[in-house]
Amino acid sequence: MAEAGFWVAWGLPSRGRETNALDVLRKSRDYLQAAARDGRIERFDTVILRPQSVELGGFFLIQGSTAQLDALRRDPGFETWVNQVQLVADRVAAVDAWVDTGIDEAISLYEDALREAGLSD
Repeated sequence: MAEAGFWVAWGLPSRGRETNALDVLRKSRDYLQAAARDGRIERFDTVILRPQSVELGGFFLIQGSTAQLDALRRDPGFETWVNQVQLVADRVAAVDAWVDTGIDEAISLYEDALREAGLSD
C-alpha cells in the first residue's frame, strides 16, 4: 500500500491551446499507466473537476512509496511531461502528499507541532 503521493494539478487550458490540452491529458494518462505497469508507481487517479468558479481544472494523484516517487521526479521523462502540461494549462502545481499508510506520519507531525506551539498536552 502506498505511503506517499504526489499531486499534479492544473488550471484551465491556456487560451488558444484548448485542443492541445486535451491531447496532453490523453498522453498524460498513457504515461502514468505505463509508469504503474512498469512498477515505477503503485497507482494514480485522474480527476477532472466539473465546471465551477475556481480556476482549478483537475489533477492527478500519483501514489507509491517515497523511493518510487523520488525516482519518478528525477526521471527526465517525468520532467518533460510536467513541462508539456505547463505549456497547455495555467496554474500547474506539483505538491507532495501523504496517502494511505503515510497518513499516520502526517498526524504525528501535526500532533508534534501542536505540542511545540503549546496548543496540546
